[in-house]
Amino acid sequence: MTRDGGNPARHRLRTHSEPWWENIPRRQRKRPVRGVPFGPTVRAFWVATLAAGLLVPVQARAGQLSGTVSLASQLVDRGLAITSATPALQGGVAWTSSSGWSLGLSGGVELRPPAHVAESVARVARTWTVSENWRMQVDMVYYHYAGRLHANVYEPGVYWVYRDVLTFGLSGVYVASADEHRLHPAADLNFHWPVGGGLFISGGLGIARYAVPYGYPDERYHMGYYRYGQAGLLWSHGAWQVELDRVAIDPGSRRYLRSVAASPWLVILSRSF
Repeated sequence: MTRDGGNPARHRLRTHSEPWWENIPRRQRKRPVRGVPFGPTVRAFWVATLAAGLLVPVQARAGQLSGTVSLASQLVDRGLAITSATPALQGGVAWTSSSGWSLGLSGGVELRPPAHVAESVARVARTWTVSENWRMQVDMVYYHYAGRLHANVYEPGVYWVYRDVLTFGLSGVYVASADEHRLHPAADLNFHWPVGGGLFISGGLGIARYAVPYGYPDERYHMGYYRYGQAGLLWSHGAWQVELDRVAIDPGSRRYLRSVAASPWLVILSRSF
């Protein structure tokens, strides 16, 4: 599972990285989102991210740097495949302050030729301690998908974390310049339970709205909600982690999402520093 400073455990590129849809499809090919190339909207996001960092109070900027490198059997996000079922190398760096601010960048590369960056992620977040057992986090994340899925996605979210064991999150997924111009809601519930000896039982459930284009040349969208989940084991020893998960989406939605459904099994080896 991914662990992003309190974000839900989702197997997106942020797998074990804190910065927490084939090639560009033809119009008539079914896909859940449509992508756009880097442009003014993307540049504006990077400027906003930099500005957010500069506007953080000076006393809050003295933070801690960390990073993660991982090898995954596939890049997966909410039960959908970001890349083909091929190994991918991932890396991420994060800066976290004692006042709760964090900034991060990460990226992933498919290892099969021709190797290329399949996903890039930028994130800014703020975390608060609500009580002895609870924390709350809000964030804004930008994803550039360039693998099996192609899209530029913005996702604001809010998350509640109970003792680093249970996480509940609500977020909105906006695909830049997509024809339907909608904010797609999503909700995630995840757990991470220690059983001793560095072994953890982990899992999660979620629901999100998708939009599959159809029709040509007058493109329309079939929209609906799909459910997804994962369950597995994680073993941690020092800076190393190994994870095995079973990933699935609900059968009723598979008829629309089968071209981007993830492989049923996911293996991740990672090292933090």
